[in-house]
Amino acid sequence: MKWVKNILPWAVAVGIFAYLFRIYEPHQIWAALSYVNLSIFVPFTFVYFLIVYFADIFVLSTVFKRFGHNVSVKELIPVRGVTYLLMILNYAASQGAFAYYLKKTHKIPIAEALSTFFFVALVDLYWIVTLAFIGSFFQNVIVEGYNVSTLVKFLAVGAYGAFFVSHYFWNRPWRPIRWLRSKSLFKTFAEASLKDYLWIASLRTPIHCTILVAFYILIQTFNAYIPFIKILGNVPLVFLVGVLPITPGGLGTTNAAMVYLLAPHTSGPLFQMSGVTPAELILAASLLWMFANYLFKIITGMICLKKVSRDLFHVPEEGQNLPSVDTLAP
Repeated sequence: MKWVKNILPWAVAVGIFAYLFRIYEPHQIWAALSYVNLSIFVPFTFVYFLIVYFADIFVLSTVFKRFGHNVSVKELIPVRGVTYLLMILNYAASQGAFAYYLKKTHKIPIAEALSTFFFVALVDLYWIVTLAFIGSFFQNVIVEGYNVSTLVKFLAVGAYGAFFVSHYFWNRPWRPIRWLRSKSLFKTFAEASLKDYLWIASLRTPIHCTILVAFYILIQTFNAYIPFIKILGNVPLVFLVGVLPITPGGLGTTNAAMVYLLAPHTSGPLFQMSGVTPAELILAASLLWMFANYLFKIITGMICLKKVSRDLFHVPEEGQNLPSVDTLAP
């Protein structure tokens, strides 16, 4: 079952890409790639990566300090780089290695460190839900006859309702709640106030705004155009699809969702001058964007490995089955 659990998500991702390349021929995708302006795309992608990288590190350091652990930004710069390298292969393993590093260097219990990662991931999830909720008022997305925009509104209301109800229960003196509060895995949630959630959400704002702006600029590096209001309405839906635990890090699912949701809104003289379709260009752009970000993570991780001892990240056999955190990282 462990083998199936590890292999199945990758098999699904391969299946999705096989389906996409059956619909959109590889030579057409390659032709679409030829229209990217690399002199803009490369520095733009690098700047995007740096903004997200350092903003992520700053927030993690701030959250750890808020809950009683002095983990500096300077220390986390190489550490986060190493976990980015691990993240490409297995997100849960990267978080487990990160937690084990904090245990060895700061005596933070592994479950407590994972509680912090869960907390930040939950804040990111609610950011995505909020952006999708805002975007649902500017368009109607119809999928197989169903109004997805209406569904998103109900989802957002339900998600916020669940948040306030759960936050209310965290502060009740009931025995099951006291038992949960005593566990290290829930320590961050037990101590967090509404002010903490709003504060951390505000610190994550640059990351989510950068993601939206990045997609808006990304399409233009291919000499095409999507109105920003359509980016706002659809990119959060892409990330909601990516959150589903179907493939590793949303690989394949996010590419397919981008094609389906963004292609109808893509325009430009490129499509009249070439045989490339908007769907083929969006798929090509998503693949190049994914490749560029993975490449920067690999390079950063390899450099950071020289700055930090590998032994600090080695999780022993008894610690292999650590709780995992679903990836929301861009």
